[in-house]
Amino acid sequence: MQLFDFESAEKAELSTQPLQGRGDTVRALVDHRWFGVAVLIFLVAIVGEIRELLAVVAFMLAVLLIAWLWSRGSLRGLIYVRRFRYRRLFPDETFDVQITIENRKLLPLPWLQIEDEWPLRVGPVDEMTFPRSTHDPDQGYLINTYSLRWYERIRRRQDLIARRRGVFEIGPVHLLSGDPFSLFDRKITIENRHEVLIVYPRVRTLPELGLPLKDPFGDKRVQRRLFEDPNRIMGVRDYVPQDSFRHIHWKATARAGHLQTKVYEPTSSLRTVLCLNVATFEEYWRGVWPAMLEYEMEVAASLASWGLQEGHSMGMVANGTLAHADQPFRILPGRRPDQLPRLLEALAAVSYFVSSSFDRFLLDESPRLPWGATLVLITPFMNDAIAGSILRLHDSGRRLVLIGLGHAPLPFIPGVLTYHRPIQEEEPLLPPEPGTDESSEPLTDPYAHLTPRERYLLRRAREEADHAG
Repeated sequence: MQLFDFESAEKAELSTQPLQGRGDTVRALVDHRWFGVAVLIFLVAIVGEIRELLAVVAFMLAVLLIAWLWSRGSLRGLIYVRRFRYRRLFPDETFDVQITIENRKLLPLPWLQIEDEWPLRVGPVDEMTFPRSTHDPDQGYLINTYSLRWYERIRRRQDLIARRRGVFEIGPVHLLSGDPFSLFDRKITIENRHEVLIVYPRVRTLPELGLPLKDPFGDKRVQRRLFEDPNRIMGVRDYVPQDSFRHIHWKATARAGHLQTKVYEPTSSLRTVLCLNVATFEEYWRGVWPAMLEYEMEVAASLASWGLQEGHSMGMVANGTLAHADQPFRILPGRRPDQLPRLLEALAAVSYFVSSSFDRFLLDESPRLPWGATLVLITPFMNDAIAGSILRLHDSGRRLVLIGLGHAPLPFIPGVLTYHRPIQEEEPLLPPEPGTDESSEPLTDPYAHLTPRERYLLRRAREEADHAG
């Protein structure tokens, strides 16, 4: 599954379809204040029979017309190109973008201002040079001003830094130019220049996470023997008393006249599936704990990297959605060269939206996962429902590893390898109950990091849950 497809073209010409423009219509010319002044002087010249004023009117109208035509053609024949040295990064990595503007016409541009909408999390190293957006605190503008002669090309380089995990769209870009007298200007917004930058989660070593470097999943010793994959039937054989009734092949039994048992295809590969609980609080109304989710993504990325290096076939599922999607994702175990980038891209794109409770998700997703694979459950919290689902999976023959990231201790679950690696940051405080001491710091807005689409999906899910209740 290729999650993101980057454009391979080196250059692309800007569309000339303006979404927002001014100064390029006849009405803009007629409504200009100097046009009204020229008309007034013309009337005074006619009434007073002052021929000298007619020359002034002619000069003013000529300047207005030239300025209007200049502004009208100012943004035609422009090429605007962004070239990134890297499009996939890790947090705190610096990179640069080369911005090229080219004027492919005879008409020079005495002034040109370009505002490129840019996410703060992959913004300039010096934040002081980065004007913020008034409608989105996580967005800003890369602003560049130019003066271009005919057929001139200018290149500039901007140093950037990846501050946080995520998938970030660059653009749209706004271009503003006009005539040399600043009488008219024209602005266009180009929407079709969206480009994507991906910042992976931070990858740490297992000792940094407090996990054993040798066999953290406890599966190498166990999986040296062969497992039988119940999804792959090789044939049948005669029934023996030690066989389970679940393995009886009833159709073959009817044909043979005596009990026949299924023979499964053996497998001994080390297959591991990371199962992520994207919900950061047990109570959904508490919203999102961003630091916890980032910590969980770091743990998952580190385990995926280690597993592939050690020869595991790594896969991943989560009860969350990717950016700009509303369905959970699934990456089956594999060892292809591109498996780690696929896993890291998915982790970079995981949003705050939770598609279902973790206990139900585990039971629904388990039949779709390869038999014999070790399921590594990573969750910020535990409750009775999740523990019950884990017990059911264990009783069905699944091999499980549980990694708890919250501060509360984990319960003992027989047969399940358990690690408790709590986040270092303190859990945000709950809002105070009515009538209690309100001096404690309330939880910050839990939805501040959600996109408008994610807020809409969360609101819709709550309305459906309230309606069902």
